[in-house]
Amino acid sequence: MFVASLLTLAASAQDPPAQAPPRLVHAVCDISQSFTFYMDGRFHRQYLEGHGRDARNWGSLAKLELGNVNLLVLTGGDVHVPYAADAIANVQDFVRAGGALLLMADGGDPEPPGAAVAGAFDARLEDVPARAPLRGLGEFAKAAIEFRGGKTLRLTKDWTPLLVDARDRPVLARRDFGKGQVLLGSRGLFGQNPDASDPINAAWVTPLLVGAAARKAVEAALPHDSTWAELTRQVGPLTLEFHAGTAPYADAIASEYQAAYPHLVAVTGVEPAPGMIKKLLVLPTGGGGFSSGERIAIGAWWGGYPGNRYPMVELIGHEAGHSWVLPYAEPLWNEPIATWLGIQVGRRMQLKDADATLARQIAAGRRHDPDFTAHDPLAKDAPRDLVWGKAFFVFEELEKAHGPGAMAKYFRTKRRVLAPGRAGYSMDDCVAVWSLAVGEDLFPWFRSLSFDVDRARTDLPEPR
Repeated sequence: MFVASLLTLAASAQDPPAQAPPRLVHAVCDISQSFTFYMDGRFHRQYLEGHGRDARNWGSLAKLELGNVNLLVLTGGDVHVPYAADAIANVQDFVRAGGALLLMADGGDPEPPGAAVAGAFDARLEDVPARAPLRGLGEFAKAAIEFRGGKTLRLTKDWTPLLVDARDRPVLARRDFGKGQVLLGSRGLFGQNPDASDPINAAWVTPLLVGAAARKAVEAALPHDSTWAELTRQVGPLTLEFHAGTAPYADAIASEYQAAYPHLVAVTGVEPAPGMIKKLLVLPTGGGGFSSGERIAIGAWWGGYPGNRYPMVELIGHEAGHSWVLPYAEPLWNEPIATWLGIQVGRRMQLKDADATLARQIAAGRRHDPDFTAHDPLAKDAPRDLVWGKAFFVFEELEKAHGPGAMAKYFRTKRRVLAPGRAGYSMDDCVAVWSLAVGEDLFPWFRSLSFDVDRARTDLPEPR
């Protein structure tokens, strides 16, 4: 105890060791050129967690305010939305003033829009596959490198290669530009999973980014907010949201929603849940959409739109359907029921692909359970096709036995019997609502299809 006290006293008499000032990163991940869920927070979680703040740019890149930002993350983009000249100028001004730019992109035929950004910094995305293994140069000579595949770069003397392939072609490089720094690398060097489960190369990517961003000081007390799509238009009660790149698609998608709306009301028998679907955001992607209840977001060229109409109609029905089921999301088949609603809209609009889509999914389910009586879709290991196929089968059978309009009866009953503030909505509750809707106890029928449901586990009443 005495020795420990002397040591403590001696240590307290010394000056505290000098510490390097924290390097605060204010990063913006751009999702205005090509929307991906990965760039909507996941990149930051993988590579910059604990080093500062993250924000997203949903609006036109040319209008993005970068004064209190020191790291901008871009991808190669989508050919449907080229990087505009004023957007590239904004990026150049940002780097020139001390900011750091990371462009994750690969060459191709046709060239991705990001090639224009690389060109503004005197580099080229080549359509030449990189050959493994990769190796690091200089400070990266001992770096462990994971590579998902990609293309190489062509650089001027202003650039410093950091990683090269087996033929010494660069795949990651760095250059100074004004007071700032540009990092250019193949997309295959970085994570991509939307669940942020693949932080590849984080051991050296994180310090690389933090070091590049340190050239520009930011005000830690001042936020750098996510920016939204800056253009809006009222379409009846709906606020249409878009930016310069998605403007060519906005009116057509709004028209598709207006055409689909009365069919959704007819199929469900009700209007959207109160307060839902007030806004429609046009996303720069062909990869789908999302719903947050009040807002639905639709990929601008989903399924080859506008050349192919049915996938867009189904997507709109699907994302809107998520708002129809609220405030109590469907158990088990929350995704399948949304797609089934989209298919019904397509059927009612006499789009030929609707019936084929329905039949294809039911057939995929039957490959796991030929007569839909053997496997419980509520089981944790139930295959996706079984869950979806059996859900579609159930909806179709209920329409045959208790319709037409059985689904409308269900939605009206669900709205009527579920009290506000309910703790949850289980599959047992769902079958109870269906039973009330059609005036028949459906628990035996669902159990005949191997659903693990039990009336004793719900507090909802039995049909009279």
